[in-house]
Amino acid sequence: MDPEYLAALVAREYALEVTGCVLLRSLVNDVYRIDTPSGPYAFKLYRTGHNSAEWETSLAAYVGTGLTQGVALQDGRMAGAVQAAEGPRAFTLWEWAPGAKPGRPRTDELYHRFGAATAAFHEASTGFPGPPALDVLTLLDDVLARIPAASDRALIAGLATEAGRRAADPNLERGICHGDVTLDNIHLDGDDLVFYDLDRAAHGIRATDLSPVSATPQWPAFLAGYRTVRPFLDSDVAVLPWLDVLLRVDYLHFHLYAKPAIRGTESLTEGWVEDNLVALRTSATRLR
Repeated sequence: MDPEYLAALVAREYALEVTGCVLLRSLVNDVYRIDTPSGPYAFKLYRTGHNSAEWETSLAAYVGTGLTQGVALQDGRMAGAVQAAEGPRAFTLWEWAPGAKPGRPRTDELYHRFGAATAAFHEASTGFPGPPALDVLTLLDDVLARIPAASDRALIAGLATEAGRRAADPNLERGICHGDVTLDNIHLDGDDLVFYDLDRAAHGIRATDLSPVSATPQWPAFLAGYRTVRPFLDSDVAVLPWLDVLLRVDYLHFHLYAKPAIRGTESLTEGWVEDNLVALRTSATRLR
């Protein structure tokens, strides 16, 4: 949308003196930097049909009051929606997350703190009522329809079915999950780690948040940090490779359907589909 129009909208809705508006990122949602004399804000414009704005700001307010020292959360304010050609688009205004993304090298000390911060997020979000996480198995047929190789289709179907069975274990801890626990959604601000972007947060299996990090060399440090704040059982560790399978199916669906609709079919040549297929083939060998 036109940045000048959005600058006027923000000035009116939030009673701010806006001196500039620039698009930072456009993918599932559009994020703009709003400049004011008192400093920048982040303006998040949600795509039609992605109506998580009110839920996201409510969760941020709930979690932000319960976080332990050394962990913070970007604060947001709900306002309303703007009418676009494709339908209404909700928007929120967020404080500018202080600090910056952690630089390299990504040390064990950083991942230890990251693990403790993730546990603090889980602890602070306990008791918050939220929507259930997506049942990834409902995406399986659509994913298989766009996988060309019969061998890959059979492999994915078998892995996903078994992963779904294991994820149904009632003994796995469930609660609010961030939904995208990576250092891309963290700012390092002095001694604080600042979480932002709760767009994928939902009520699900807590171990899912740890699955992406579990495949990195820093996993032992991350897990040790997590366990300084709250328990993470060996049974949760054992299910991580199966939760990764479900995440890969979810990622494939995004890259095969949602992303081409947003960015065009050229995005299919970026390699993300093949990367996830390779990861699933590796999982099939490892999980036999």
